[in-house]
Amino acid sequence: MRPFSTALFALLCFAALAIAQVHSPAPDVTIPAPPSEWLISGSTLTLRAFSTTNVVSEVGGAFLNHSKCDADGNLYIPKYASDRPLLGPVVKIDREGKRTALFDGAAFTQLGLDRVHGFSPSADGGLYQLAQSGVLKPRIYVLHFSSDGSPSSPTLLDADFEVYTFAAFADGNFLVSGVKRDVLNKNDHGRNFTAVFSADGRELAQLSFPEALDTGKAGAGKPKTKDSGDATAALDLAEAEVGNDGYLYVMRFSTPALVYVIASSGKIVQTLKVTTSLTGALPSAFHISGNRLAISFWDDQNQRQRVVVADAQTGRKIASYADPDGLGPSFVCYSANEGVFTFLKLGEGNSLEVIRAEAQ
Repeated sequence: MRPFSTALFALLCFAALAIAQVHSPAPDVTIPAPPSEWLISGSTLTLRAFSTTNVVSEVGGAFLNHSKCDADGNLYIPKYASDRPLLGPVVKIDREGKRTALFDGAAFTQLGLDRVHGFSPSADGGLYQLAQSGVLKPRIYVLHFSSDGSPSSPTLLDADFEVYTFAAFADGNFLVSGVKRDVLNKNDHGRNFTAVFSADGRELAQLSFPEALDTGKAGAGKPKTKDSGDATAALDLAEAEVGNDGYLYVMRFSTPALVYVIASSGKIVQTLKVTTSLTGALPSAFHISGNRLAISFWDDQNQRQRVVVADAQTGRKIASYADPDGLGPSFVCYSANEGVFTFLKLGEGNSLEVIRAEAQ
């Protein structure tokens, strides 16, 4: 019986060890994350397009910078209108490439608007957009559109500066950034001005930012599309999106890329710094998805792109992606859960090409 008992004892020990490993992993066992979550050190993953959707454009093919998307994957694309270049509409396109709404500032006929600026998709499926009437003494409005594109209600801001960047907080407050100057004085180059406004237009807080390390060529990496003006090289803030935590994540075109996390009170909660190893590249666009931040860096001289994904709480680089196929610098959407990056191009026949890519 002794040999049988020894074998049985060994078998029972092996089974106990296996059960222990299932329920209590050894401290030195590391379970690798999915490839898209690997921290790349000295190497870069490759983005490859897996689908292209052609969208027929009803209002002309040219589009402006700063397209966005919402959590459902709908794209919001500011279009260039040749008959009113400073007052073009924003087109909403769903994941299948169908236009579902047209947000047109010209619909607010009672305001006599001269131009529109930045915009933010709203939680109700509509849109908030910054607009102004007049030049010497401009009246600054925040327009609200319903989900079907119909004009809802405008809010007049207590503001008297040239506005460029805009975003809406989840609680209804607004962040507006631009330049204050005396338009009658040609020698007045102005000063940067950023403030938080309430939902009824009152100024709640002014914000100040330290000088960026390098903004001399900031904005050079932006898409070569028509634009209504480009003062972003000198602005405090250039791109802005709201996060799931209710804060605004606002990027500055600088080296390294600076992303400010801002509360609706106007407090700068955190400053994230994100870098890239691509020589000569500057940040051109960014999007936030869940707890991930994706920034496109564009080398305008060599027409090269690198997309860096970082932790939205710490700025820690998670992955870096190369673009060898020329997806283009118009990076318009990022889905962290799906690992999908969306780009926009002008196609043949006055159409838009919506290109979705993933790491391969």
